[in-house]
Amino acid sequence: MVSDTQKTQAESTTVKIRTLILNGTLQPGQPLRQEALSEQLSVSRTPLRHALQSLAEEGLVETTGYKGARVAELDRGMIDDLFEMRLLLEPLALRSAFPQITKLDLARAEMALDAAEAEDEPSRLSALNWDFHHALYRPSNRQTLLRTIEQLNKSSALAEVIASSIIARPEKSAAEHRKLLQACRDGNEAGAIATLGEHLRLAHRDIKTGED
Repeated sequence: MVSDTQKTQAESTTVKIRTLILNGTLQPGQPLRQEALSEQLSVSRTPLRHALQSLAEEGLVETTGYKGARVAELDRGMIDDLFEMRLLLEPLALRSAFPQITKLDLARAEMALDAAEAEDEPSRLSALNWDFHHALYRPSNRQTLLRTIEQLNKSSALAEVIASSIIARPEKSAAEHRKLLQACRDGNEAGAIATLGEHLRLAHRDIKTGED
């Protein structure tokens, strides 16, 4: 049984390892040796194992049976799958949320955009990107759908880091986000759905271009 202290340590360790991966300190395919990580992060093996399992569920880490774990490697087919699923699920979430979106939700989305425009650390950009999208999808109150989309976003973040698109396209992404936010403010549901779809298609294209 995992104690509350170990659970807290596992959550903290998950954040630390995710940051190391998304900032490029830990490279795709790199082995994650528990002894070295335990010493580097000053954490015991039990919370470390739970952290690696959480990151495996996010798609950032691959477990390799008795051999341990390594930073995930995403191939072209996996990236295509991620974005095809996002193109199906995220418009559904936005459409479900649209009638319930409040001024507070829009303000939260704008705060995430403002923070992202002043940020250049990949792990923070990834987190703020999700904060923006989540602010618009949250009013749907469809928790299973939101958890699935969050999972896809976290896996997509690794793909963006690998392709360097998370730091190569911030101005384009900001403009796309602002356009989406404005459509939501205007109550233009069809325009918002179309803008979201275009944003996801452009992000997918830029990742594929960055990999070539």
